Amino acid sequence: MEPVSDAQYRAATSGGMPDAEKLAEGLWSFAMPMPGGSGLGYTLTAVQLGPDGHVAVVDPGWAEPGSLERLDAFLRTLDRGLADVDIVIVTHSHPDHLGLAAAVREASGARVVLHASEQASLDAAPDPTSPDAVAAFEERLRGWGVAPDRARVMAERARTAGGPQSTSLRADVLVADGDELPVAGASWRALHTPGHTPGHLCIVDEERGLLFSGDHVLPTVFPGLGLGAGFDENPLAAYLRALHRLHPYDDYEVVPGHGYRFRGLADRRRDTALHALRRARETAEILEDEPDASTWDIASRLTWSGGWAQLQNSVMVVSGLSQTDMYRDFVRAGGLESPDAIWS
Repeated sequence: MEPVSDAQYRAATSGGMPDAEKLAEGLWSFAMPMPGGSGLGYTLTAVQLGPDGHVAVVDPGWAEPGSLERLDAFLRTLDRGLADVDIVIVTHSHPDHLGLAAAVREASGARVVLHASEQASLDAAPDPTSPDAVAAFEERLRGWGVAPDRARVMAERARTAGGPQSTSLRADVLVADGDELPVAGASWRALHTPGHTPGHLCIVDEERGLLFSGDHVLPTVFPGLGLGAGFDENPLAAYLRALHRLHPYDDYEVVPGHGYRFRGLADRRRDTALHALRRARETAEILEDEPDASTWDIASRLTWSGGWAQLQNSVMVVSGLSQTDMYRDFVRAGGLESPDAIWS
């Protein structure tokens, strides 16, 4: 990969927040802060100025105290303000992308845009603190092979942790793959790229050779998969297929949701796919030796960056088990023999 922005590259690799940058006429990239400890530091929000004075915002970021004022202050440097925002396009429903959308809409009357599958995922997500959800989660943990006493403790820990990972919101405009997005001053098209979430959306700007990739492809980390309710197929299978769909844009400049703008999408797509497939192949080797191994048993034998001993006692163990279950199902369904799994 080749960084396009030195300032964003320095911020992503050394810490800090990059200054706002002009990407093209009327188009800006602006960093919105994330809560401490996230590891990513900021969300890269895009701002498109329309010739009619209106403003489109992509992924306004987390609803932290002061975030709305920060966005308004930046817009004022462009002789605009929150009242001028008429469209908020959200790539997916995680709070570092969707979180501030409701506040922007309330302040401006803007319409919020989501992919229809992402709205369905939001609508299907249960309240994790409800008794039924806690009981269902405990049963799921047991099905993964977690000991009953441990499953009870983990379910209670999840209940007391609070709200869902995704933020609840009802979008004003639901789009499908290939739809033109209602943005003044730009010709943007919706590209459905499921995997990270069911309705993840990339945005294609063919006139300017730009791909807004959200969390689908990132320059510094590999995105988690299967995060959200309502997947109609294995998230890894969906993700690999969506990575292949990006090949017409390999020469585009990528504007991601985190990190830094870059070129070299073909290499990053390949590295990202191979990262996921390495875990799938490792899972396949375990299943070959022990076809009926539980999700817990498989996870305990996989190679984790911090080691299984550390992971199993951390809050991330549920994510690790969920990912392991996804990989196991992918392997059992013959995913490693599918065309989408072939990467050189």
